[in-house]
Amino acid sequence: MTFTPAGWKQRIFGVLVVLAFLFSGTIAAPADNRPGLVVAVNQLPRGLEPGERTGNVDVRVTYSIFDTLIRRDFRNPMPDGGVRLIPQLAESWKRLDPRTVEVKLRRGVKFHNGDELTADDVLFTFSPERLWGKKAVVPNGRRYFGHLERVEKTDPYTVRFVTEKPDLVFEQRLATYTSWVVSARSWLQHKDKLPKEKQKDWMQEALKAARWNPVGTGPYKFKGWKKNEFVQLEANDDYFAGKPAARSITFKSVPEVATRIAGLVSGEFDIIVDVPPDQIAVLDRYPDIEARSVVLENTHILVFNTTHPALKDKRVRQALSLTIDRGQIIKSLWRGKTYTPKGHQLPSYGPMYNKDRAGYVYDPKKASRLLKEAGYKGQTVSYRLIPNYYLNGLEVAQIVQEMWRKIGFSVELQMVENFDQKRTPDAAIYAWSNSYRLPDPTGAIHVLWGPTSAIQRTYKYWTSKEFNEAAEIVLTSSDMKVRFAQFQKMLDIFEDEMPMTMLYNPLETYGVRKKIDWKPYELYFMDFRPDNLKIK
Repeated sequence: MTFTPAGWKQRIFGVLVVLAFLFSGTIAAPADNRPGLVVAVNQLPRGLEPGERTGNVDVRVTYSIFDTLIRRDFRNPMPDGGVRLIPQLAESWKRLDPRTVEVKLRRGVKFHNGDELTADDVLFTFSPERLWGKKAVVPNGRRYFGHLERVEKTDPYTVRFVTEKPDLVFEQRLATYTSWVVSARSWLQHKDKLPKEKQKDWMQEALKAARWNPVGTGPYKFKGWKKNEFVQLEANDDYFAGKPAARSITFKSVPEVATRIAGLVSGEFDIIVDVPPDQIAVLDRYPDIEARSVVLENTHILVFNTTHPALKDKRVRQALSLTIDRGQIIKSLWRGKTYTPKGHQLPSYGPMYNKDRAGYVYDPKKASRLLKEAGYKGQTVSYRLIPNYYLNGLEVAQIVQEMWRKIGFSVELQMVENFDQKRTPDAAIYAWSNSYRLPDPTGAIHVLWGPTSAIQRTYKYWTSKEFNEAAEIVLTSSDMKVRFAQFQKMLDIFEDEMPMTMLYNPLETYGVRKKIDWKPYELYFMDFRPDNLKIK
């Protein structure tokens, strides 16, 4: 075939037209037909740095921004409570000796800033300067990893964790609170931005940035926030476990239960949290929404400041605990759908669980006698709580207030805005909750009440030498029988000293659109990974 000069010009012109069309931006990108989900929550997170903020309202958001090396398989729990571990950022791990766990990383995992995950990121995440040293910038981590001796890289994708003494549940620690992996570069970049004389404080500056500009590897990445209004995440389509089902997730602050329910019914919200038990049947009457419930591995409790003048005598604290009719509270507020644990333990502890403990009992006659013996003089003490933080929190406070009034103990309910206002030196009693952050006492009573806890070290509301000695043995012994015996000693001391009393494990109910295939977990994590979120 022969091409004339005119033919060539026509063809070149045609090619140029096509190229101009291609690069002009007039060809639209494929439409993203995935929906954006709106989740109405009672309260927004206080920050998004995953080691610093680990409260109930924080982790339900950060759980989809960050990944841990190992993950608890909440979708397929073991018969004794969900302690099965599966790979996450680690492709495998092995126990080298009672003090050493070696982790092999997945290759090709990307952070939200485009960096590849390597052993250097894990070393920085678990560095003593950031997480577990005496001067760690994120001090929460010390309660979980303060017994580390070192973390070392053996190659770009292999890390070894070495503890000072044996730790039989260290793998579980790598799957729980404060162990979410962060991008080293997203922190380190702040050091070079500071003048030399201020570089010694660079980690504090990096922490400030990380609170509201987090960089993880999770299925959703941070997009924006507005204080007291919303936190918005967008899909991380490069997620190593698959493309997320929603293009975005917006957590919207809606403190009032009635407003959350009305928004779900109207279609404004796709998921709502903290549905009261008496509203479950109401939701289930609608054809396109339903209630999904789970009893949490979390216990609502009342903290007693043992240094308060009215509460110094442990007989007063024992009396207050004995006066609470937990069965009545569970029946009236929770429709009988939950329970009170037998002490600070759960069946998911496996060999460390003692099903024969009595736990916290109801005996108002004994309570009256103890209160009289202690010489309580009728002074009124404070009972502090944050409105809308715990479902049924105010109703419980009013019921307990009346129960205590019947034995002659007087409390004044005080509404406060945050935990700092709850935990002042003059605090007497306040509402709190305790999450069982790994299925072992070292991830619950030890971190929340033990020798490294804020209760003992920061607020100084209670301490016990014998309790702390037993807690240290539970943490470091490699003999399960010894650990069990010392754990029982911890519980005996704890229930006698009574620095707190347990109420119940709450029933967490979500209102969800039926088109959303999503399962709630036993912890406050809201998991929007591809294997736990599908949209019809």
